[in-house]
Amino acid sequence: MRLVRAAMSLCVLAVMASACSPPTAHKPLVMEPIGTVPNVERRVVDEGNASVTTPNSGTPNPWKGPSCTGGDFDALDETLRQCEVPIPTSAELPASLRDKLEVRMASSTSTVVRGEHLDLTVTLHNKSNGSLPLYFSGNTFPHFEVEAVDARGRRVDMPPGRPPPWPRGMTPSSHDEKAWRVTLAAGASGKIKVSWDAAKMKWAPDKAAGWDGSGYPRAAAGRLPPGRYTLRPVLPLLGTSARGVEMPKVTIDVKK
Repeated sequence: MRLVRAAMSLCVLAVMASACSPPTAHKPLVMEPIGTVPNVERRVVDEGNASVTTPNSGTPNPWKGPSCTGGDFDALDETLRQCEVPIPTSAELPASLRDKLEVRMASSTSTVVRGEHLDLTVTLHNKSNGSLPLYFSGNTFPHFEVEAVDARGRRVDMPPGRPPPWPRGMTPSSHDEKAWRVTLAAGASGKIKVSWDAAKMKWAPDKAAGWDGSGYPRAAAGRLPPGRYTLRPVLPLLGTSARGVEMPKVTIDVKK
């Protein structure tokens, strides 16, 4: 009988202890809008598909490298800014470029007023049956310019005479020569925007501080006299075979 009463007392004490113990803590439920993605670190997975990231395998990588090889380039000069390469060896330069590359130039108009600005488009066309790598040179960037001559064959895009000495404390750009490359697919073309002003030119030492062009700084110095002028592009193509590439000519009439 005493054993029964002791057992009943223990049961009563256990019930009382459980009733007085603190309730189990529950983790609060955090609500997130539907469609959100946890803010966790992502790393690119190199599995032959650079457009996939983790942990969400379906999330595209927003960064894509520049395309320096392919079909037509509507702004080849802008594409080149992303296509710097080491200076190529002679073996890397394309041979017989004259037989593979066709250069064309078109003007927005055939007549301009004295001092007027003229926009032109230079097109580089791969007329071969294979891909054609083109290398361009420059110090900070390849410069595409226009050479202009008058009816007597005299250059009018350059000031007359020799340039003066550089201003004290300023020297020509001493950057090492760099190279840029694009590769045109068979039958593909690339377009480059160039411009020309129907104006006389003068040496401009006052512009030396911010000059990023080729040669000594130059500036407009009045309007060209009326007449017929012949323009042709100047392309900084690398390689001895580039010298044989025929450059197109465009005739422009300058009016009063």
